[in-house]
Amino acid sequence: MLKMNTQDFVPLQPGFEMNTSYYVEFKEKDQQDGSTTLFYQFKVKEEVANTMTVIPDGCIDILFCCDPEHPYAKVCGSVLTSKKIQLQANHEYFGGRFLPKSELDCSRYSIKDIIDHEIPLNEMFLIDHLSIQEIVKQKDFVEKIKLFNNMLRNIIFASNSATTSMKFALRKMYSVKGNITMNELAEEIGCSTRYLRKYFEQYIGISPKLFSQILRFQYSLYLLTKTNEYNIRDIIYEIGYYDQAHFINEFKKFSHLTPKEILLQSIKN
Repeated sequence: MLKMNTQDFVPLQPGFEMNTSYYVEFKEKDQQDGSTTLFYQFKVKEEVANTMTVIPDGCIDILFCCDPEHPYAKVCGSVLTSKKIQLQANHEYFGGRFLPKSELDCSRYSIKDIIDHEIPLNEMFLIDHLSIQEIVKQKDFVEKIKLFNNMLRNIIFASNSATTSMKFALRKMYSVKGNITMNELAEEIGCSTRYLRKYFEQYIGISPKLFSQILRFQYSLYLLTKTNEYNIRDIIYEIGYYDQAHFINEFKKFSHLTPKEILLQSIKN
C-alpha cells in the first residue's frame, strides 16, 4: 500500500480541478520549515460560473481574478462546510493555498474574521493596486508565482510568527492526519486544552477539534480520489475513523456528499 508523505500534502479543492476549462498547479516547498504551498491557475467554464463549490480545507487562499479590465484579488478563509462561490465565466484565476503556519500580518482583521469569508486583498493589507495588476497581466504561470513571492508574500504573512508550541501542534496534527485527541495534543505540547484552543483561534481561526476533523476529511479525500491503492475500508483504517458510518457522516458534514458520490464525480471528470 502507498505510504503517504504528509509533508508534501496540501488540501484539495476538487471543484477547481473538475469544473474548469483547464487547471495547472505547482507545489513550492519552504526551505526553512519544509511545508508546501500550492499555487494554481484555472479558467472557469461558462456553465459553472457562480456555482463553483469549495469545501473546508483549513487553509488561506489568495485568489486573483485575471480580468485585464477589472483585476482584483481577495483573501479567502476556509469554509466550514461545502459552499458555492461566485466566479466569472470564461475568466482566468490565479491563486495560492497556504497551510496555517504564519499569522496574517494585518491589524484590521484577525484570522478568525476571514473564516467562511472572502475579503479584498487591498482592504486587508496596505498593497498598491499596481502590484495586483502586475501579477494579473503576467501571462506565464511560473512568472506569476515569482511576482507574488517577491512583491506580496512578506506583506501578507508575518515571518516566523507562530509560537514554537503552535508549530509543533500543527506538525503533529499533519503527521497523524488529524487523528489525535485534544487532550493528547495538549499533553504533548505541555499546555492545557484551554490554551491549545486559544492558540488555534489565534493562528487558524477555528478550534483544534474542528481543524483535526477537517484534516482527517481532506486526507481521506486525497486517498479516495488521487490514489488507486486505497479502498474505503483501507481509508477508514488509515485515517482512524471509528467505523464506516463515522467516515460517511464526516464526509457529508463537510461536503454534503457521500464518499461514493465524490468518487463517482472524480471518475466522471
